[in-house]
Amino acid sequence: MAKRALISGYVGFSNFGDDLIFLILTRHLKALGFDVSALSSNPALTQKAFKVNSYGYKNFLEVIKAIMANDYLISGGGSLFQNATSNKSLLYYILIIFLAKFFGKKVLIFAHGIGPINGFFLQWLTKIALKISDFVTVRDVYSYRLLSRWGIKSQCVNDPAWDIPIVAKENPNCVGIQLRSYKKMHPIFLKQLAKYVGIYFSDKKIMIFPFQASCDVQICREFERELKKEYPHIQCEIQTAGSTKLIIENFAKLERLIAMRFHACLLGLKYKVNTMALSYDVKVENLAKEYNLVCIDTAQKPDDYNDVFRRFMEQKVDTRAESPRFDWRMIDEFLLK
Repeated sequence: MAKRALISGYVGFSNFGDDLIFLILTRHLKALGFDVSALSSNPALTQKAFKVNSYGYKNFLEVIKAIMANDYLISGGGSLFQNATSNKSLLYYILIIFLAKFFGKKVLIFAHGIGPINGFFLQWLTKIALKISDFVTVRDVYSYRLLSRWGIKSQCVNDPAWDIPIVAKENPNCVGIQLRSYKKMHPIFLKQLAKYVGIYFSDKKIMIFPFQASCDVQICREFERELKKEYPHIQCEIQTAGSTKLIIENFAKLERLIAMRFHACLLGLKYKVNTMALSYDVKVENLAKEYNLVCIDTAQKPDDYNDVFRRFMEQKVDTRAESPRFDWRMIDEFLLK
């Protein structure tokens, strides 16, 4: 009889990065012979798109049913354990782990990015959830060091998205802009960004990427308006938030990339595209530090970006980004023993 695994993550929200990790994880589990299920905000869409069993993540009875029907709970990947965006989501993912352990299931923390977690009580709950989990893996050295300080044993693995199946690049000549909504973004950030994109790239086609329609489309349209206001003849186009496959294919057209989301920066690195990071979260800052990317803090007042863009134009692509792969061996050993 096949082993059964239930995935708890940011599933069913049509977010490129989380969908990508979910796709990579489900494909690997199926290759191991697992029967795969997921808790999702859109069970019908998840079942159709990924060919897995799917349960409503808000329906308590459905959640209990799903946990009891499976042998393993896999929490992740991505930044589930943080409360920069919401306390409720952090509490939810912790609760799912508590329920899985209550019903005697094995729990795998899969390639998490930990933090920021503000507040002593929520940190305490997170520590308990991680300590009772059977196997903990994190996707970056910063999360690994944090858990070490907390006295929690973990293994540091690469982000699963490094296993992304990219397509061949052919004469890339476009500049990509990837933006997301962010409540702390400085009021004149978009205006200044548009000004310097026009100064440096008015001769290029500008491809604007929303990675999650509910969070990204509005700010992408605002940026397009600012760009057209300053440079009415510039060629730009908002890429409709499409399938994971379509986004990957469009990134193959890029010569340069300016991006906010972690997985947009990662995909740019994977394609060896010269990338500028727009920081809204510590995970983006950490990736920028690791691969020596020019980085702008979107919350800071942007007095002048000329020096930043000059450094961006001179920046060399870090060739280390060609080699990272996700090592499944420890994961497989845990799941198959």
